[in-house]
Amino acid sequence: MLRARGGFLAAFLLFLPLTVNARAWGSPPSPALPEFAGWQKVQSATLDRSGWGLPATDVPVMTEFGLQSLERDTYQRQDRKIQVEGYRFADAGGAYGAFTYYRPDNYSVFDLAQPHDQAASGDTHILFTRGDWLIRVTMDELTAMTASEMRELAARLSPTAGTSQLPSLPYYLPRHDLDVNSIHYAEGPAGFATACSWLPAPALGFNMGAEAIVGTYGAAEANEAVPAQMVVLAYPTPQIARSHLAALQQTPGVESRRTGPILVAVHGVSGAAADQLLQSVNYDADVTTVPPTPMGIEGLPSMILAIFVLCGFIILVSVVVGLLTGGLRVLLQRVLPRRFHKLEPKGLIQLHLD
Repeated sequence: MLRARGGFLAAFLLFLPLTVNARAWGSPPSPALPEFAGWQKVQSATLDRSGWGLPATDVPVMTEFGLQSLERDTYQRQDRKIQVEGYRFADAGGAYGAFTYYRPDNYSVFDLAQPHDQAASGDTHILFTRGDWLIRVTMDELTAMTASEMRELAARLSPTAGTSQLPSLPYYLPRHDLDVNSIHYAEGPAGFATACSWLPAPALGFNMGAEAIVGTYGAAEANEAVPAQMVVLAYPTPQIARSHLAALQQTPGVESRRTGPILVAVHGVSGAAADQLLQSVNYDADVTTVPPTPMGIEGLPSMILAIFVLCGFIILVSVVVGLLTGGLRVLLQRVLPRRFHKLEPKGLIQLHLD
């Protein structure tokens, strides 16, 4: 019995590291900003939810965007120093929302040479996204090599696998006369309230999975002194969108309509100009069939690990079943020896016919 227990313990200890490693491989890596273009870290601090050190007004907004951790580093190259902040979110949508939140209106577009990522700059400040990363850089001075240095930093970042998909809601904003620096993406009432003051954020259904995009347009009418502002709200289902449409229709100075699970609201224009903006947003449900991707050589280590884990699990189950079966039989023989004792074989009956 002791030998059986020892075998069970040895098998468990043998395959436990494989199981732990398999789980660890699936966990996202901790934030770690890389060194780049000769810039080396001289001071680094990785913060979590309990010590982000953000302004009180930023904390609820970053929480809505799913901020996971924050890294603040000081880089040095020769006698120059720069400050780099790396915000890591649960997905690229959170990083994009934080980008629109922190980007000032006077920033200009910055060429990061990374498709689907956002970048802007102003004075000595550079702000860009890379997957689930948001990077804020404060340079000591701008040089002819700053752009290439930022591209190298972006290329060295490693976004978490499966988190690079940007939200599709910004594509619903009409591009004609749109001020790109006015775009703000929100996933909760705190972030929405900072971008739009003419709609009640708590009543828009963010607790039901809503997301919003806000954009400002040039004066659509000659007599309009205030540019128009559009809000596009997306809900999980058309029924939820329909239930919140009445609140928009009762808001003074707001024109609104529904298209599928999307609500569109316009403020600052009226009449034909408002109707033109509203009609330019239409929900289009695309159903895409993605064929299975064949496993290449890069998936071989994971497959081998999965085979070993499966074999270990089968061995563990076999050992446990064997121990339970044998242990139960020994226990029953001790408790009920007369009923489960081994009977002596009876003698062979022979017929002497010769």
